[in-house]
Amino acid sequence: MEAKSNSSFPNYGWVVSFAGFFMHLCLGTMYCWGTFTPYITSYLRKYDSSLGYSDTIICFLISPLAQAIGMPIGGLIERRLGPRITSLIGSLIMSFGVFISAYMTTVSSLMFTYGILYGIGMGIAYMCPIKCGMRWMPDRKGVVSGIVVTGFGLGGAAFNIIGAWICNPNNVQGTPFYGNDVARNVPKMFMVLGTIYAICTCIGALLLRDPTSEEARALAASNGHTADEEKPILQPSDHPKATDGVDLLGLLRDPRGYLLWAMMMCSTSSGVLVVGTYKSFGASAGMSDALLTMIGSLSLCFNGAGRLAYGALMDSIGYSKAMMICFFSQAVIASFFVSTTFDGLVYTACVCAMIANYGANFPMFPTVTATLFGTDFVAQNYGFVFLGFAAGSLLLKACLSSTLMSYSMVVYVTAVASAVAGFGVLALTPAQQKKIA
Repeated sequence: MEAKSNSSFPNYGWVVSFAGFFMHLCLGTMYCWGTFTPYITSYLRKYDSSLGYSDTIICFLISPLAQAIGMPIGGLIERRLGPRITSLIGSLIMSFGVFISAYMTTVSSLMFTYGILYGIGMGIAYMCPIKCGMRWMPDRKGVVSGIVVTGFGLGGAAFNIIGAWICNPNNVQGTPFYGNDVARNVPKMFMVLGTIYAICTCIGALLLRDPTSEEARALAASNGHTADEEKPILQPSDHPKATDGVDLLGLLRDPRGYLLWAMMMCSTSSGVLVVGTYKSFGASAGMSDALLTMIGSLSLCFNGAGRLAYGALMDSIGYSKAMMICFFSQAVIASFFVSTTFDGLVYTACVCAMIANYGANFPMFPTVTATLFGTDFVAQNYGFVFLGFAAGSLLLKACLSSTLMSYSMVVYVTAVASAVAGFGVLALTPAQQKKIA
């Protein structure tokens, strides 16, 4: 049982949302990989000089799969122990995975600590503040989701700078790898960051609590309408009210569940590619480490801003229109990415725009999942949808490692995938939505 609070009702929903934002600042540091990968790869090359960026990127790409595994586990724990305890469990697993990475010297061991442990802990804690906030503000699902996951996007911006300051305080240029003067600082970076993550996430988790029975009744009485219904592109009369209790088995019986899975795989692919490779790609064009670190931090600010903006946009115009704006614009921008390295400002603008649209996926898909299938089982249901993101990440790794596809070709494939996701929104027609399960 969650402890009761004397917090004034109903404003505590905002406290939950911003506590979740604070937690996600650390949970979202998986996006630091683009900045950290030259340091980490250089460190691991001390033990295996044959390693390259295409080998170590698996540590980043395995995280979404581990996160997807952690989400339904977190959902089951949360239904028994509440959001506060569940968040603490996930946060401590995640922080421990980062801290213990300081002692790893191989790709496989780092993949376990910085990929799997980190990802599972992140997945357990990820949905707790979102689900808790939606219980407090059921008519503002998009805003709640947007506020919380904005932290996920912004966290990397701050920790990019901290990590670069620890590892490369003198702004030494990698060619393309760093010497021991930079690489030797990687274990220290993991230990410092793991400690900070544990402190910050635990503070945020302790502020989470569900509404009491009295507060829940007052919430129900104050909501005379269902504001989270989709504002459709076609006929509103064909659009039914979503129920609040479809579990994972119900979702698996509904073709929309698989459609959302495929859409998430396609819509996130270009963003994953840029997050994981923008620094090495920019460095190959002669850009400095300091400039690329700045681009990484700035782009993650856009990551956070995109999440908040699209969360509010969904509540304003409905998820169909918001998703189509995001996915089709991403397809256009990604088509120009490989040709932007001629100028640092143009490259910065392109990376920022792509990562803003990429970040928008993460308030949109949990909100759509909650809208179509209800909030009661949203952690488990979104965990399944999120597997599309994980599958796309692993497929991307295979493409980058293939000798049959150049980097430019992979970028263009992800642009097409974003467009496919946009057309997928049209398949969520009112006629298909007449039955939830």
